[in-house]
Amino acid sequence: MSTLSSVREIARAEASPFTFGRAVALLAGAVVVGIDNVMTRAELARSRRQLAQLDERLLRDIGLDRGTARFEASKSFWS
Repeated sequence: MSTLSSVREIARAEASPFTFGRAVALLAGAVVVGIDNVMTRAELARSRRQLAQLDERLLRDIGLDRGTARFEASKSFWS
């Protein structure tokens, strides 16, 4: 028996069966990741709105010009 086939047999033997509890855990994990992604995007959108409201002096302080700030602020929610 080759090494590869023995590894495959061990992997098959150790693989746990797919259970309802495991499916629920996977679904819950996907929901949590999705919610985290939406929350991150909402925070980015809020930051971009605030960036658009900064005056020239504050933009200079952070090293941006008005054009760059407008470009960043105009990005969509999912960008």
